[in-house]
Amino acid sequence: MIRLPRRSVTRFFIPLIDVLILLFAIFLLMPYVSDPLPPEVEGGLQPDKEQLSLPTDVRELQQLLQEERRRVARLEQERQRWLSERLHVCVLHIDPQDGTLYHYDAERQDVRSEADALRLIARQKALAGNQGKNELYFLILWPRTPSAFPTQAQETQYRQWFRDVPLGFDRGGGSGGEK
Repeated sequence: MIRLPRRSVTRFFIPLIDVLILLFAIFLLMPYVSDPLPPEVEGGLQPDKEQLSLPTDVRELQQLLQEERRRVARLEQERQRWLSERLHVCVLHIDPQDGTLYHYDAERQDVRSEADALRLIARQKALAGNQGKNELYFLILWPRTPSAFPTQAQETQYRQWFRDVPLGFDRGGGSGGEK
């Protein structure tokens, strides 16, 4: 038979609720009591007030923003220039009809075996060396039209053929570089 408890449960919960309210009040007061200075100040380094305060003038902030945008644009241009000077990109295509890998020089050249791939790599390395470029990169473009090709086996085979050189696949998103 089940017996009712002798003491009421509320005798336990009322003091518990009081403790929880006290902890919540402490939590709310913590931001006002804590030290507002950054961690460098605690280590003994006293920064100037100018370093701690942000510019309040809107024009000054806009000027800083414009300077940073110009800096980012300049760095992006330098990066693009560096890439164009050093990188030789060889673009390969995948035929949507049968998944054959091919390359255009003056005319279409199919890459049907590892020997064809090695010949292409050697030819492109020589071409890159003649142009004074140090890096060679192969970019394989997937068919632009919906196709069942390349199959997973073909893609694995392409990766195997070009395993010793940097290789990327572009699935049509334009970003390339997928490894």
